[in-house]
Amino acid sequence: MGFEASDRKTERRGSAWTRRWARLAAGLRSSTFLSALVPLQALAQDNAETFQLRLPGMGQQAYGLMHSALPFGIALLVVTIYATAISILHVRARRLWNEHFEEQNRTIRDSHARMERSALFLTTDKRLLVAWNGPKGEAEFEGDPGIVVETTNPHRVLAFAEWLPDAEARQLDSHLLQLRSEGASFSMNARSSRGDFLEIEGRPIAGRAVMAIKVATGERLAVARMMDEKFALEAAQAQLRTVLEAIPQPVWLRDRAGKLGWVNTAYAQAVDLPGPDAVLSRQTEILDSDDRAAIRQTQVRQGRYHGSVTAIFAGQRRKVDVVEVTGPEGGGGFALDISELEATRLALERQMEAHVRTLDELPTAVAIFNQQQVLTYFNRAFVDLFALDRSFLQGQPANGAVLDQLRARGRLPEASDFREWKASLLAQYASAETTEHGWRLPNGRSLRVVISPNPQGGLTYLFEDETERFTLATSYEELKNTQWETLMALSEGVGVFGSDGCLQLSNPAFAQIWSLEPEALQGRPHVESIGATITKLPPGGWRRISEIVCSLMEARDDEQFNLVTLDGRTLTVATAPLPDRATLVTVTDVTDTVQAENRLRDHNEALRQAARLRTDFIKSVSFELRSPLTSVVGLAQALAGGVAGELTPKQLAYAQDLSRAADAVLALTSDILDLAGVESGGVEIVKAPVDLGTAIAEATEGLKDRLGDAKIRLSLNLQAGLPPVMADPKRFRHIVFNLLANAVAFAQPGETVRLAVRKAEGGIVLEVTDSGNHPGVSAVPGQSAVLPGIEREQGLRFSLAKALVLLHGGRIDIHDNPSGGHQTVVFLPEA
Repeated sequence: MGFEASDRKTERRGSAWTRRWARLAAGLRSSTFLSALVPLQALAQDNAETFQLRLPGMGQQAYGLMHSALPFGIALLVVTIYATAISILHVRARRLWNEHFEEQNRTIRDSHARMERSALFLTTDKRLLVAWNGPKGEAEFEGDPGIVVETTNPHRVLAFAEWLPDAEARQLDSHLLQLRSEGASFSMNARSSRGDFLEIEGRPIAGRAVMAIKVATGERLAVARMMDEKFALEAAQAQLRTVLEAIPQPVWLRDRAGKLGWVNTAYAQAVDLPGPDAVLSRQTEILDSDDRAAIRQTQVRQGRYHGSVTAIFAGQRRKVDVVEVTGPEGGGGFALDISELEATRLALERQMEAHVRTLDELPTAVAIFNQQQVLTYFNRAFVDLFALDRSFLQGQPANGAVLDQLRARGRLPEASDFREWKASLLAQYASAETTEHGWRLPNGRSLRVVISPNPQGGLTYLFEDETERFTLATSYEELKNTQWETLMALSEGVGVFGSDGCLQLSNPAFAQIWSLEPEALQGRPHVESIGATITKLPPGGWRRISEIVCSLMEARDDEQFNLVTLDGRTLTVATAPLPDRATLVTVTDVTDTVQAENRLRDHNEALRQAARLRTDFIKSVSFELRSPLTSVVGLAQALAGGVAGELTPKQLAYAQDLSRAADAVLALTSDILDLAGVESGGVEIVKAPVDLGTAIAEATEGLKDRLGDAKIRLSLNLQAGLPPVMADPKRFRHIVFNLLANAVAFAQPGETVRLAVRKAEGGIVLEVTDSGNHPGVSAVPGQSAVLPGIEREQGLRFSLAKALVLLHGGRIDIHDNPSGGHQTVVFLPEA
């Protein structure tokens, strides 16, 4: 529709003169028609009269000459007037035609001039025109297509993706489609793939769609470049603001007046405001006034500020690193939270100090040189190893100077050319690989030297004294050889099976015990094949060994079992798991040991039978003695009581001595019965709360006669506030009585026996102390004769007390008293 309207306008302007010539030609055609009418006939009618003109030959003779001449004259007059008018019109039309012709000539000349100027303009400005006659018309090209694409085919220009970026190529396709379909003009700037700035313009001209592509030059090129830089700067600014917005640290920009002009979200969060707009409206500063004043003073002198201050971020006091700059157009800055970094730095310093202390405690000598080959660190082991002066090392000497000192002290290997050796060692500073050297010093020591480059430059020397290791390696080899020889000489058979079940190691005794030839164990035979060659085992005897060796269980334990061979030998087989799923199998011929064990077992059984017979005999004898002793005691008491009449003093004394002796023998018999009952397990303990003071008083009551006869004193020391003890009341009194009686039996006249009772953790302690060194016990109370060869631990009283203490779950010990004599200590638990 746009193209048709434009065509109509063009036709109206261009064909004005054509319409004028058409009217003039029509008038000429009419006048020619009238002049061709030679036989003229006219008829005129009027209300007043009738006029009739007839040409000659009509046959009317009635009219006269006047009547025939008048119409002819009128007709001639009309023709004359018409001819005159036609002549005037012809002259005028010719004049107009000549003017129009001259105007057309001028227009043609102007068009040629404009065309020449346009061609010159096109060739000068590197312009390409593309025109289409309608939406479906073919493209017509005018100009050089090489300004956008290297080709001689102009149609390749329409492949915009070849010489434009994708986005601009799609944009140009869209504009061109609207131009050809709707006549919509467009204008755009683009940059070709070759880097040229292009001006692309499209518009409808004379019913045709025309696109002009021009390479920008001169001022237009400068403007295009400035626009491109402007867009790039705007994009960079937007990108920079996006990056600053994403930074988790506060960032701000200031205007010329020093007010906040832009802040990021982190700034707003740091000052506890909802967003950057609220910060700008309130002009909330992130630093306090004193810090801002110090920053402004520094900016006045240096133009920028960089330092660490303390600020409140989101309600927490943080240490921040602030950088702020200023300029004629304003300034800006950022605050970097270094609280964690500072804590990390302090932790790193502490860790470095710990590392230094650790290195100083290492037995490995360490020396670190920086990239200037200056000594920066050494540990104590380095000083001790090379015996260097610490003040010399603390002066940070060069690596070469340290080597010279070591050479002077004989702490370097002997080299035929020391300078060359030193240069090769210092060449490690230019190397990135760790090297290892072995130094054999003149004093016989061997050093392992590792030279490692540092990431920041320089070298680290590690010196390890390998002298002891070499000595240990030699000793290890000797020990290994000794152990091998010992293994080979063992009478016990040893075999090591690998994880595959094959024999890896064995000694001669292993083959000898299994009655195998030594050649049968050569070549790593499998455990199954070894078992197949053993003929002196019962069926299934070797199967257990095979199962243990070939077991796939994760948890393996030591095992031991006996095998009886067909020839009557007893073998003890022991297996132990080894690393890498290997198995150690040892076999010992214990036939003699088993036989001796059987003999000892039989002998032991005979001894137990004899002990049982002894116990039964003692019980029987003691029981048989109790009846007559009871009678003797009764008769003695009756005689002493005057049943048989009054006795003389001498008879009474005899009767009393007889009663006391019978009581002693009866008590001794009771003790023997108690000891026999304890040994046979016939005594039961029934525990109940026992008052210590009462029980000890009752136990010592039966010792008064013995103490008086032996002229021995008894000293009691009971700790105050002792609680009752859980024990069998009767057996507890027997324990105290027998302990004191045993001490009295081994004490000498005039000595003191002491009993101390005190509280201990978990129970009570009874301590019986005597200061004598008597070798034995009295055969009869009141006599001084002793039984030689009976020790304290073997006496009847001590044995009975010990058995009763053990029945209560306690313990009893006898040891020498530091002040002289002996001390018996008894511990009884609380429950």
